[in-house]
Amino acid sequence: MRYPVVAGQFYPAGEELVAVLDEFFSDLGGEGSGRKITAGVVPHAGYIFSGYTASRTYKAIYEDGLPETFVIIGPNHTGLGSPIAVYPSGKWRTSLGDVDVDSEMAKAIAKLSGIADLDELAHKYEHSIEVQLPFIQYIAEKAEKDVRIVPIALGLQEEETAEALGKAIFEASQELNRDVVVTASTDFMHYGPMYGYVPFRARAAELPHRIKEWDFRVIRRILDFDVKGMFRELREMNHTMCGPGAVGTAMVYSRLVGALEAELLHYTTSFEVSRSTDAIVGYASIAFRR
Repeated sequence: MRYPVVAGQFYPAGEELVAVLDEFFSDLGGEGSGRKITAGVVPHAGYIFSGYTASRTYKAIYEDGLPETFVIIGPNHTGLGSPIAVYPSGKWRTSLGDVDVDSEMAKAIAKLSGIADLDELAHKYEHSIEVQLPFIQYIAEKAEKDVRIVPIALGLQEEETAEALGKAIFEASQELNRDVVVTASTDFMHYGPMYGYVPFRARAAELPHRIKEWDFRVIRRILDFDVKGMFRELREMNHTMCGPGAVGTAMVYSRLVGALEAELLHYTTSFEVSRSTDAIVGYASIAFRR
């Protein structure tokens, strides 16, 4: 059992969590069955900052139709464990209940990738995947459907890793005949003295616009399924997006399963809530579709 470590910090627990999710999903439509969504991009900050943005991806997935398995990929912020860590088996718990790990899929991904390890340690204190679970549990309950997860923590944010992992997820899904959606957990630009990163100066009112400009240079590449271009933009700008490996993996997987379009569903920054220029982070939700 992997127990929650950021409940009550990044997101509320208990009945308060349900109330927050009810608010995020107040415009939830009917459950779909078309199954065109192959992957999504979601933020992983505190719900007060990025929860609504994240809910837009899960709303789209619900209205498209739920998969059997969510492969959830997030950056490893703690540095613990394997650089490419696939959670092997068992359950993940939140106050909404338990979610089973798709151990068969996990083992197939690790084996086929040639670079990933079956490792629990990297996940022990990591929040980037945990904060996605309540969204998945909420829409699964609405659909009255059991879903499983494959959590993957990435300490390596490289193009080569994304290519190998995306290909492995595709091959594993084909080998096991598994209906899969990949969710890439990432925040975008981290700006401000608290992050030690101030690449440009601007008046407080102008900062969110400048940060959005930088983020959209990256987002445009994502919408074009341009993995090389995304990593090139990140290098050229010295951009501080924390999960490009996860997003690159989602793009590679989507391309292999025949995705034809990507849609930006929502974008915001933490400034909209905090009004602080000491630390501003960008958040985006994106859906990839066949």
